[in-house]
Amino acid sequence: MSKTLNILMIIDSLGVGGTETHVLALAKSLKARGHNVIIGTGGGPLTSLFREAGLEIRSMSFQNDNPLHKNYTTLLEQTRTIIQEHRIEVIHAHQIAGLKIAAQISQEFLIPVVFTAHGMFYPRRQLQSLIDAAQHVIAVSLPVASYINTKIGYSRQNISVIPNGIDVTHFTPAATSTFRNQLGLTDKEFLITLCSRIAWGKTRVIEDAIHATEALARDHNVRLAVVGSGPDSGFIHALATMVNRRAGNDIILPTGALLDPVDAYRSSDLVVGTARVALEAMSCSKPVIAAGNAGYVGLVTPENFASAWSLYFGDHDFLTNSSATRFETDFQRVIEGVQPDVPKIRRLVVKHFSVEHVTKDIEQVYYQILGLSHEPRTLSMPIDVPQISPREVPPETLRPTRDVPADSPLVSVVIPTFNRAGYLKECLESLKKQTYRPLEIIVVDDASTDNTESMVAKWSREVQERNNFTVVYYKLPRNMGFAQAQTIGYILAKGDFIANHDSDDISHPDRIQRQVQFLQYDQEYSLVGTDYEVFSTDFNQRKKSHLVRYDNSIVKCYREGHHCVCFGSLLFRRSVIEKIGGLTTFMEGAEDYEFVARAIVQGFNVQNLRSVLYYYRQHESQRSREFYGLRAALGDLGLEETS
Repeated sequence: MSKTLNILMIIDSLGVGGTETHVLALAKSLKARGHNVIIGTGGGPLTSLFREAGLEIRSMSFQNDNPLHKNYTTLLEQTRTIIQEHRIEVIHAHQIAGLKIAAQISQEFLIPVVFTAHGMFYPRRQLQSLIDAAQHVIAVSLPVASYINTKIGYSRQNISVIPNGIDVTHFTPAATSTFRNQLGLTDKEFLITLCSRIAWGKTRVIEDAIHATEALARDHNVRLAVVGSGPDSGFIHALATMVNRRAGNDIILPTGALLDPVDAYRSSDLVVGTARVALEAMSCSKPVIAAGNAGYVGLVTPENFASAWSLYFGDHDFLTNSSATRFETDFQRVIEGVQPDVPKIRRLVVKHFSVEHVTKDIEQVYYQILGLSHEPRTLSMPIDVPQISPREVPPETLRPTRDVPADSPLVSVVIPTFNRAGYLKECLESLKKQTYRPLEIIVVDDASTDNTESMVAKWSREVQERNNFTVVYYKLPRNMGFAQAQTIGYILAKGDFIANHDSDDISHPDRIQRQVQFLQYDQEYSLVGTDYEVFSTDFNQRKKSHLVRYDNSIVKCYREGHHCVCFGSLLFRRSVIEKIGGLTTFMEGAEDYEFVARAIVQGFNVQNLRSVLYYYRQHESQRSREFYGLRAALGDLGLEETS
């Protein structure tokens, strides 16, 4: 398909940011492919770059997009004029304001609308009221796709995951000292460049990086350049001034925003960034520490590249929190010579994230919604990650997504069961499809009277030849109850990590991998659960749980006698069992609560992953987990409130 299209891109402003830079690269690439691209915008600092690229800019009055405001009428008239003059065939909106205009205009002219969701920051109710006007939604990452589908309620079949494209012909490796010279630095200083919007959670990331640099500067000739602007710029500049005074040297160097950061990347020894910044710097063959609004990923390597992408390099999903300690550790590793294979990483970026690659996928979306292509979409997903996020994966589509290093630690999954043969088969199948290896599956049969034993034996024979995957079946001589069956499983476990799993539940294929990865990244934590969804007879009719809490709220929750960790989703270090032992029997029905509470009392930190990676089945015969006597137990555990 090579038909020339007339495309209106609507973006309310052209400030210095990832969305604006993406629109510029995409528009240039579409123009190079022969399409007519009109940019409808309120303007901004990047306007000159758009004009230099030969793109037509049409001014739109985005001062106020309230339909009751007189300015809104002006916006509509401006858009109508553009559509009529340029015979627009597709409207592509990139922000809420643009989508609002597109929603109305598309009805008047019967022009299809594409909306790119660049994050999860849009006002939820407003987006819900507008998004149905779009014939197709492009999500720039997997977490965003999940958000648009599950939280906004937009149809999964009309969502494509297409990342922001990178101009890999511009962001190339090159020897340059331009940026260093502007900062007054020589080649002797180890230069770290952090490029970011100075706002929201990113401000905390910048603050952590500054404190880490200050600590390292006592023993290393290191400098941190902070490139960017935003509402918190004043705070960061004040912090930099204070740190520089303490150090007696300018080790923190705020530069403000740069229209084109390529020289900053090339001049640096290490780049800190998220999302587009991370990709641009990697395209320049620079080592990158991915850290962003959603959390900390760490030093990107060819081995963790796919996983880092699934979090959009810390911008759209949670792995672990940023901290000065984590930055200091990773900074020092690179300073002392730890270098990822940056040429290989650049090849991954070029292959999967080049603007040419992305443009072809977006072009295909245009052709499809215009009815110019009746072939099924064959949009290529970047790297070996699932094409739908955990929230949308039905059991029959669970497939391994990527390899795990051969020297990964053993994980033992403990499954106590009693007369659950039918459900247990589905449980085991979800574990068979885990992307993580090596796995040890331990089924502790609490004297079942159904066909559990024969079912497990048959299933074990079918999987016994799978690499790094073993099955242990242990049948108790009599029914001993959940707590003892679970504890016996812990005793049998050989793994460095131990994972719980209820015999009637299902795990997402990336569950174990994500949890182990989290604990390996964050040594401060010893136990990690996940968010989860609840279903009954129909897996596709799942509901989000509201039980789970995060961070400091977890300790507070247990102190108050509540439960906020899905026990079946819990994975923990062997050291937890070695110190606190297994489950107790004196709190039948609340053993899981007591186990987590006891771990907290013994000094172990607990976290929950924010991704839905576990599916909890409700049925009539399931074991009751109602708590009783919890507040009385708190005193015994030492969790009572102190005055």
